[in-house]
Amino acid sequence: MGVPSEEEGVVRTENSLQDVLCNETSTVPLSCIISGQDEPNEPSKEELANLRRVGSKIQAAAWLVALFSGAERFAFYALQAPLQNYIQNPHKDVGRPGALGMGQSAATALNCFLELLCYTTPVFAGVLADGHWGPYKTLVVSCWIYLCGILLLLLTSIPRAIEAGAGLGGLIGSFILIGLGVGGVKSSVAPFTGGSEKRIDILENGERVIVDHELTVRRVYSMFYWCTNVGALSGLASTTMEKYLGFWTSFLLALVALAFGTAVLILGRRRYYRRKPEANFRANLLSALACAIKGGLHLDSARPAAQLEKYGRAVPWDEQFVDDLRQALQACKIWAIYPIVWLCYEQSSTNLISQAGQMITYGIPNDAMLSLNPLCVLIIVPLFEHYVYPYMHKVKLSPRPTVRMALGFALTAASMAIASGIQQIVYNAPPCYDMPLECPASENGGNPNQASVLLQLPVYVIGALGEVLWSVSGSEYAYNKAAPRMKSTLQAVTMLTVAMNSALGLAVSPAAHNPNLTILFASFAGAMTVSSVVFSLLFWKSD
Repeated sequence: MGVPSEEEGVVRTENSLQDVLCNETSTVPLSCIISGQDEPNEPSKEELANLRRVGSKIQAAAWLVALFSGAERFAFYALQAPLQNYIQNPHKDVGRPGALGMGQSAATALNCFLELLCYTTPVFAGVLADGHWGPYKTLVVSCWIYLCGILLLLLTSIPRAIEAGAGLGGLIGSFILIGLGVGGVKSSVAPFTGGSEKRIDILENGERVIVDHELTVRRVYSMFYWCTNVGALSGLASTTMEKYLGFWTSFLLALVALAFGTAVLILGRRRYYRRKPEANFRANLLSALACAIKGGLHLDSARPAAQLEKYGRAVPWDEQFVDDLRQALQACKIWAIYPIVWLCYEQSSTNLISQAGQMITYGIPNDAMLSLNPLCVLIIVPLFEHYVYPYMHKVKLSPRPTVRMALGFALTAASMAIASGIQQIVYNAPPCYDMPLECPASENGGNPNQASVLLQLPVYVIGALGEVLWSVSGSEYAYNKAAPRMKSTLQAVTMLTVAMNSALGLAVSPAAHNPNLTILFASFAGAMTVSSVVFSLLFWKSD
């Protein structure tokens, strides 16, 4: 389940929580996560072609950062999983848990609103982290705001509060606080990597191998992504609690999980490296972009020499800064497709939950189906790392990030096509056919259409396969392509693609109702297929 997560995601790297667990004498924050020789021995062309490649050792200290990340994601998915039912279905509904009774379109729109907040606020929180407070203070303050948001949602989801009409106001207020909190967390915590590009090393058994930095980067992001999806399994518990104990218990679970993660963060504060804020970087970045726009969208117009010659003024950045900015902007091209990808991904937490509610669930909460995604990811990630990627190397199909993205996009398109077919099966089934749960024969929503929820299994399995390929690869690509001082800025751009997806989700949410859902899923599949083909033609050979 991605992201959207530390993986989602959408993560920041070198300018993030460089409060990463180093020993007290360390002055290079990245070196504590990935170890290696001090003096790299660069391999020859022959050695590159013949020696086995391995990643650097990931130190145990990195798992403390992962523990906080997992706890935060546990909290987020514990509160997110019940939201579609909480908003869509009425309080004391027959057969389906609910609270606000606002319908599927409104539920989908409000879920998109939450995502929009969560992925636009990191840009502003990043300004605080980079230029004012520093990452650690930004992270701690964000956690407290986050906790207040969950507490507000908890208090207004108690049955008496819902019956008193406090549910909707509490929901909107909590969404704003949660969005601010999540944004601060995402702007300040991430996996870290460091070290040389490639070097020769000798294992204990005498084997000479190539220690490949890119392989290490992939494994670090995979590790954090795996931990994120462990946290995402909280949806299994929260949806069960929602059905049998009430929504407030699900939100209480989220509150406890985030409180635990915040405690880990605070208790370990003496072990973090504190990066000082750099107020000038963001100002220089914005000024350089403004100069480029003023110069007719030519980045060379922002060069110090050009500014001095044309306007007679000295700028506070150098030529290398402009080159780094150009490299970052070129890397951004691959993310043009990501808003559509995230839109397809988010269906698992919105319309696919509603689809499951229209089917025979055998007593399983319909929103528990969402937990199939992280469960599949937990199985798929180690399989890919230990079997699929080595096999791709063996058959000379290098698992470069762009190759994995293209394959992942194709699988995502396939999952949406299957979802469309399943929706049509639901519409073809009695008793309500293309208006499930809305005809008299449904007995006030207690009698779903006669189609098994198990039909959704291929959607989640194929979607998870695609997600593992494109989600980790996007963050990895951003890390590898960006110059050191541009890494966090480039990662912030990836978060904006999630925000753009949420805006798209809000735009299409009015169509998310019966009998339009077959066409809606088919439209997502079509848009994803076209985008996948275009992406493959443009970037398949890119490294």
